[in-house]
Amino acid sequence: MGRRIAAWAVGAVLTALYASTVVAAVGNFVLLPQLAAQLGLGMSPLGWFWLSFGVLMPVAVFAIALVIGRRRTAGLRILVLAAGLGVVAAWQLEVMHLVPQFSYFAS
Repeated sequence: MGRRIAAWAVGAVLTALYASTVVAAVGNFVLLPQLAAQLGLGMSPLGWFWLSFGVLMPVAVFAIALVIGRRRTAGLRILVLAAGLGVVAAWQLEVMHLVPQFSYFAS
């Protein structure tokens, strides 16, 4: 019983971490165009792509992790969810550091 509760608790924490990445991405999706408008700029198509990708990628990775973890033990399911979260975090860091910030904006 205790192991089952612990597995659910860890799963809930991992799900909350996925949700926080989606909330941050939605915030960027909504607020970055407003910032661009205040600066007298518009959003480039590449900027819209990266903003959309930031929202959709964590959702897709979470869904894939759930499908892969289906019918597995709780420990393996948690491991798959954690690995997916690591992929999301690494990919977001790569985008943040390799995509130039000026490419989001169009004049």
